[in-house]
Amino acid sequence: MKEKDYKMMNIEQIINDVVLIVLDDVEALRPTGISNAQFYARVIGYDEFGLWIEHPKYEIVYSEDESGKPLPADKIRKEQLEASVLVHWRNIVTIVHFPNREGFDFPSPFEKTIGFESKNSEEESDTQ
Repeated sequence: MKEKDYKMMNIEQIINDVVLIVLDDVEALRPTGISNAQFYARVIGYDEFGLWIEHPKYEIVYSEDESGKPLPADKIRKEQLEASVLVHWRNIVTIVHFPNREGFDFPSPFEKTIGFESKNSEEESDTQ
């Protein structure tokens, strides 16, 4: 049996790659649109606090006027922005990297929604 040649892995090697992230507590990240304990995301950096991931369609809902009063339904507007989300190290159970898997590098996985849920999709599922 031939012994496989393994390479040493380090965190720098996952920057700009899509990885599988497994969380300890998904509830803490629900407000950011992360709704699953396991999800795929593109890593854009890391620091002493945690892993920075790309959120390609972070949704902001403008539902109040300048004085804080609710807007009528026809005046509510939504905007999708590219954002960065910090996932704290204490919340990460593990990270799975796929260095030789075609289609797990930027940008191809982002042609479809991965890892995040918009408020709108949650509301739609509640009404069905």
